[in-house]
Amino acid sequence: MTQIEQKLSREQLEKMNRLHRLELRKLSKMNEAQFQVFKKNFSFGHLENITKAEAHELLTSMLALNLSLLDDVKIDEKRHLKSL
Repeated sequence: MTQIEQKLSREQLEKMNRLHRLELRKLSKMNEAQFQVFKKNFSFGHLENITKAEAHELLTSMLALNLSLLDDVKIDEKRHLKSL
């Protein structure tokens, strides 16, 4: 099995970070009917049977992962600059 390594840029991570934060803010202000419409347009795709609580949990988890990856990118950038 071939493993494909895909590098995410700092800009991509920051863009997704902003999107996930926006979605979390919107989600917290929604009633159930609004959520039923909104869940069809999530950044992570349409999930038919996801609840509002599960969506909040998923977005929070994705945001945490994003921030962790962003920290890794920053560390790699610093290492690269020191090696120059």
